[in-house]
Order: sequence, then C-alpha cells, then structure tokens
Amino acid sequence: MTDLNSIPALSEEQLETLGLLLEQEAEHQDSFDFFAMHGLLTAFAVSPVAFDLAQVWDSAFDQQLSLSAEQQQQLKTLLQQLALEVQAWLDSGQDFPVPADLTLIDEEDEPPLESWAMGFMTAVLLQEQEWYANHEDQVAQGLFPIMYASGLFMDEAEMADIDEDVELSDRMCGNIPAAVIELYLLLHSGQ
Repeated sequence: MTDLNSIPALSEEQLETLGLLLEQEAEHQDSFDFFAMHGLLTAFAVSPVAFDLAQVWDSAFDQQLSLSAEQQQQLKTLLQQLALEVQAWLDSGQDFPVPADLTLIDEEDEPPLESWAMGFMTAVLLQEQEWYANHEDQVAQGLFPIMYASGLFMDEAEMADIDEDVELSDRMCGNIPAAVIELYLLLHSGQ
C-alpha cells in the first residue's frame, strides 16, 4: 500500500499554470481544458498499452500550438509531472481522486466532470481494440459510468433514462473513482 503523502502532487501554483496554459491554447484551437487533459492522461495510464507524452500531445491538440516554445516546454514538463501523479494514485489502489465534483449538475457551464470523462473516453476510443481485447464485459461495465458522464453516448436509451433521474445520475458519477481503479487493476493484472 502506498503512503498517500508520498504521491508526487503538483503544487497549487503548478496546477494554476497548467490550467492557464491549456486555457490559453483552447482559445486558439479546439483543444483540451485541464479537466479533459487530466482525464486523457488518466485513461492512457489505465490503458493496457504503454504510452508516451507525444501520444497525449497529439490527442489533445489538433494543430500547431500558439504557445511560445518556452510555454510549450513548461506545458510538457507540467504534463509529465501530472502523469507521474496520476500513475502514483493508480498504483496506490485507493479510489482515484477525479479533480472535479462527481456530478453533472452545473448551472453555468459544461460540468468539469463531463470534460474529464470526455478526455478519458478520447483515449479509450483511440485504443478501443486493446481496451476490450481480454475482458470485454468487465471493461464495458467499468467504463459505463465514465461513458455516461462524458455525454458522448446520450443518444442511447439507457443513458437518457439515467439523465432523467438526478439522484441516479449522481450515484452513477459517484462510481467513477472506484471504476478507474478497478479498470486499472483489471487491465494490468496479467503484467
């Protein structure tokens, strides 16, 4: 069991800088905000396939970045540190600390949880074959609350039914931290 105090966490200042850099780039192109980037990094870490930061970069940004070379380097460094933090949490076996309220109710904007789940599902969809290769039913079951929260599958009747019941929706979203760890353990059990 990992000592949770030993997990390499980004400081408040580093988190703020990362959020601002991603926000600045999102104004230039349709790219990931902090929550979506965290979800993307998390899913790549959970994945049964090894990944590198270049894959994260290519998945999050469609085109040439508007950030200066210095800002891009700072962004890469912060993303590497965030990836280490995510990995340490996954290795801890504790429920995964999703950096957003576990609800889709947000009066003003896109709920941060929806953005996080969209980022997570982006990585899953890029590697769908590998994710479902060995434990299709269990992976589908584990992904269900994240799929629901992402909003990407709202056309499916079962998702719409959950959406109509606020309490059920919040319960479904509340399952995400445990589901992330269960998926990680399942997909890495043979390694």
